This record gives sequence, C-alpha cells and structure tokens, in this order.
Amino acid sequence: MDTNHPPCSADNHPSSLKQIADDLLFHNESEGRLKAAATGLYSICSAVTGISENSSDAADLDETILPSGKAISPKDAASCLLDFGRTSKFLRGIHAAILEAQKRFPDTVIEILYAGCGPFAPLALPLTSRFRASEIQFTLLDTHKRSLSAARRTFQALGLTAFVRDYIQCDAARYSHAAPHAIHIVVAEAMQAALEKEPQVAITMNLAPQLCAGGIFIPEQIAVDCCLCDLAKEFALAPIGVDAAELFRAASNSGRHRTQLGPALDLTAEKFRNPLASGSSGEHHEGTLFSKVTLDVPRDLAGEFDVMLLTRITVFDSISLGHYESGLTSPKILYDLGKVRGGTRIELAYNLGNKPGFKYRSL
Repeated sequence: MDTNHPPCSADNHPSSLKQIADDLLFHNESEGRLKAAATGLYSICSAVTGISENSSDAADLDETILPSGKAISPKDAASCLLDFGRTSKFLRGIHAAILEAQKRFPDTVIEILYAGCGPFAPLALPLTSRFRASEIQFTLLDTHKRSLSAARRTFQALGLTAFVRDYIQCDAARYSHAAPHAIHIVVAEAMQAALEKEPQVAITMNLAPQLCAGGIFIPEQIAVDCCLCDLAKEFALAPIGVDAAELFRAASNSGRHRTQLGPALDLTAEKFRNPLASGSSGEHHEGTLFSKVTLDVPRDLAGEFDVMLLTRITVFDSISLGHYESGLTSPKILYDLGKVRGGTRIELAYNLGNKPGFKYRSL
C-alpha cells in the first residue's frame, strides 16, 4: 500500500521527514510511494517557506541568465522536487556516495558542497535523518538570494541548522572554495535534458578541480547519445499529460524503432579534475567545449527518420537515471534537422555561454 504524506505541523516535521527519506531512499520499486514522498517533502518545505506552485511574488519567479546559462527561478527550482524519479535516484546516489566517502576518509566529517540548492535543498534535507551533523556538513550555494534564504529558513524551522556549514550566494560556475575544509563531495544538478540552457557543464568544469583527492562528484557521468527514431512509434502509447515513469513504460512497449548513431557528449568530472586538462577532448572554438562530432547515418537504411538526443545519468556507482525515468532524461527531438535518410552525415558540437547546448547541422 502506498504511503501518504499529508502536510504536517511543525511539531511532527522531523518524524515525517524521516519517513519521507526512508521512502525516497529505500522504496524505489513503488512509484506511488515515491510520488507521495516527494509530494510530502514539497508540502513541508512549501509550508515553511511560502514558495509553492501558486507563488506570484516576483522574487519567487525571478530567473537569472548567467554567463554560463540560465539559473531557473526559485519557484521552478522548488518544483524539481516533484520529479520523484530524479529526486529518489539522486538521493540514493548521494547516500551511497557519503557511505563511500566515509570509507575513503575515515574519522572525518564529510564536507558536501551542494551547488544550486534551490529554496528546498531537496538533495540534502532528507539525508539529515540518516546521518549525524558530526558526520556530514553541507555548504549550500545558490545564485538567488530568495532561494538561499528559503533554504536557511527550512533548516532552521526543522531544527537542522547544525548540518549546514555555510550558506553562500554565488554563481556556482564561478565559485572558488576558500574555506579551510576540504570538499569531499560536490552535488550539482543544474541541467535539463541534453544539457540544454542550464549551466551543468560550466559548473562541473569549475567545481571538479576543487574536489579533494579521492572526492566524489554527483552526478558521476552524463552521457548524451544521438539516434534516429520513428516518432509515431516512439510515443505511440504515450497519452498527453503522463508523467515520466508512465512515458517510459509507454515508450518501452510501443515497438519503437531506433538506430543508434553514436555518442554526442560524455561529461564526467574526471575530465576536469586537472584544470589544465579541461580542453583535453578538443580545442575551444566559439565556445565549443568538446570536439565536433560527425555521425554517419547508415547508407542502407530505408525510409526517413527524425534525429533525437537521449540523456543517461549515472548518479553514483550503479545508481542511474535511464531514458524517460525523469524529465532530465526525456528525449530532445532535433526537429529543425527535418527527416534524414541513409547516407546523411550529422555534425554536432556542444557550446558554452549563456545559452549552452548543442549546435548541429546536416552535412
């Protein structure tokens, strides 16, 4: 039976938070339970901060275009929590990463930098029920003053301030860690599918080199692959308005036809652990991070197909988000390429800047 998590009073927030954390961390087989847990956590944070889906305050709606991409509004950042597939998998990955860090750094307080924490800090808050403040310390970082003040208020209201080392208002792509404490784990989820618009790549480039030796970056890997698809079959059973999990099932059972063309980008923190190696995969041209990738459509392929980018995320170790399991791994259809036929060559390159994403063309 699914567990419901109705809004609760300040007095029972801690016990409710523990149950929510347990559901998100250990009940991945029950989508209903995960959805209820994410909704319950959202309700708690919304009640404390006043930020909700109905927020109309200008500070809640303010998005910021940074040199490295768009920082979504506090309201939209809060709503990311409701993507329960994403929230659950990231929490499970971070929990596992903390346990691993405790092995790598015995008898050490594990210092966690949470970049882009948003107003609810959903990838930190539930973990306070699994560890002691003497074991883990979070540094919460966000570019929006409203988000950071809301996160502070949430930890204060729940009596969890002992878990927070510091609150820092800053662009994570430009943050320089000057504190005397080493960073053992970086948590950074500032992305959309196919690494569009948001500054995930720039943040990874900046923060990965600031990890201590043996430190862990979350997520470990973001892979974007390019393939051909038949859209009529790809989404044949997906009704309008379904959530990501239902869309995944529909697409899996739709008899879809795909032709894999190859990887478009493979982002790992290891590529940037050495600052001098940040351009190791290719020269920088007009903001391009990786070398241009040229992919060939098989000449003997019959028919016409759409081109699509698919995102896979390895959060930590074996914990991953597959295609359609979250809004982060929904496909990006390259509609403006039109239909392609056998023998076509497609060129892709990932560009940095205030509108990061792929540039592509048919050759």
